Amino acid sequence: STSWDSPTEPRGERIMVKYLGKDYEMRLATSEAGLDSAPALSRWESINTKTGQGRKKSPDGLGSRLQEVSVGLLDYSGSASGWYDETAAGGSADVLTAFGMFEQSDVTPLYLQLKNKKTGSLITLKKCTGDAALKVDSPEGFAMWSWDFDFEDISKT
Repeated sequence: STSWDSPTEPRGERIMVKYLGKDYEMRLATSEAGLDSAPALSRWESINTKTGQGRKKSPDGLGSRLQEVSVGLLDYSGSASGWYDETAAGGSADVLTAFGMFEQSDVTPLYLQLKNKKTGSLITLKKCTGDAALKVDSPEGFAMWSWDFDFEDISKT
């Protein structure tokens, strides 16, 4: 079962949190308010998010083997993937267009929301921008999209 909390490895390092499509709905919109009326994204498969705490280590003092740990800027990133279809998403004709794959000018940041179908809890990733890809396997012809992205803020309600 997927935990809503950010799990850590035994050494206290953060690990990627994975949300599966069978447990959650994913919505995309060009504004946070637009998430309320955005349809659930069809055929998505997985999403990973990571919060980097900007940790830095420095020597504790001359002759000491100890280190001081300090934190810097937060670094939010993630990746998502799914089966490609031409269903409207994020205010665009399809998910790849919403992700900015065909854009030659500035890409519109997206708001991404994950809803736990069982509890109604929401995780909202704000101002996401990134790199989209389309992979078509042959000879079966399966088409999949992927999106590696950064975001500015995250909230849970």
